[in-house]
Amino acid sequence: MATPLMAGIAVAAAAYAGKYGIQAWQAFKARPRALRKFYEGGFQPTMTRREATLILGV
Repeated sequence: MATPLMAGIAVAAAAYAGKYGIQAWQAFKARPRALRKFYEGGFQPTMTRREATLILGV
């Protein structure tokens, strides 16, 4: 009697976790690429116009 109940709870938990995982993955993929990239070079003692455009992503 308890075995079908436990199996049902396990299936429901797996479905809920799968739904949450799919939503999280879609939100991760929908992020703009600019947030994942950054300028890897060094900085000058005084900020130049080129550095400002690289930092701002313009």
